[in-house]
Amino acid sequence: MPSPTFVISGLKLINALLRFLGRNGTNAVAISIFLGLFLPGIAEALRILLTPAIFILLTLSFIRVDNTAIAQQLTHPLPAIAAVLWQMLLLPLLATLICLTIGLDQIDLGVLTALFMVSAAPPVMSTPIFIWMFGLNGALALTISTLALIIAPFSTALFAYLLLPDTLQVAPLSLATNLAMFLIGSAGLGRLLYYVLGAARINQATDHINGINCVVLFIFAIAAMDGVTDFALTAPFKATALFIGVFAIAGVQLLITFLIFYPAGKQTAFIAAYGTGSRNLGLMVAALGGTIPELAWLFFAFAQFPIYLLPWILRPVAMHIGKTETSAP
Repeated sequence: MPSPTFVISGLKLINALLRFLGRNGTNAVAISIFLGLFLPGIAEALRILLTPAIFILLTLSFIRVDNTAIAQQLTHPLPAIAAVLWQMLLLPLLATLICLTIGLDQIDLGVLTALFMVSAAPPVMSTPIFIWMFGLNGALALTISTLALIIAPFSTALFAYLLLPDTLQVAPLSLATNLAMFLIGSAGLGRLLYYVLGAARINQATDHINGINCVVLFIFAIAAMDGVTDFALTAPFKATALFIGVFAIAGVQLLITFLIFYPAGKQTAFIAAYGTGSRNLGLMVAALGGTIPELAWLFFAFAQFPIYLLPWILRPVAMHIGKTETSAP
């Protein structure tokens, strides 16, 4: 039986590690996605943990939901509502119209499923955490993410009906139900923990919660890399094209959104753009129940690279925006 001194030392080490990860989240998350590539055997074993990891990440996000901050943000609701309408309705509708116009729905089921996931999914729930880390308006990011999750079951069902063929054997109503139950469960647990622990204690444990978030993201990254290493070794040119493609899609969504929302201010534009470029594809995979084609799975896996690297890549931009808006008269 371990001695009390050993147990106390271990708890102190875990406490220090979580705090370190929480304060260096952008670097830790960026490194973890590459580590997943070098652990293909573990990736296959951890794939079963993909859905639980998504549930935990959502729960951690809902723990951080500050009702007062959202209420204050909704006193001036236009930026948040405009961002949600763009992210969850207008942009997916535009992508759907382009897809149907050029006949992409007749090309490949995997491409179609990937397009559906990347355009219809809500923003990743880690978005407010990183926006807070950047020193920007985390309350706005939180409000956008929360509203997007509320309408996600309805909007994804609509675009599943428009885009996904019957051969995928996914009923829009079933998809909406799965997504709603997933979100209700994680939100319920998160809010229960929020009221049990209390806002003050949660604020004090911000670094630790961020650290736990990084650990779960690391597990998620390894699980998402299942099959990617083998694919990259056997089809390097296809893997390279897919790698470039996911960054291009994220970049285009980011740039277009930033330009559209620029009149509302650089900070608002950046927050809206960040959420648009970082879609919660894992939530879509969980809601689809693992029925996605192989190409769509590979797209989902490769799409984790921009999601995991964007906090690190965009941090200097975010810091510059924060400084310029702070120094502005």
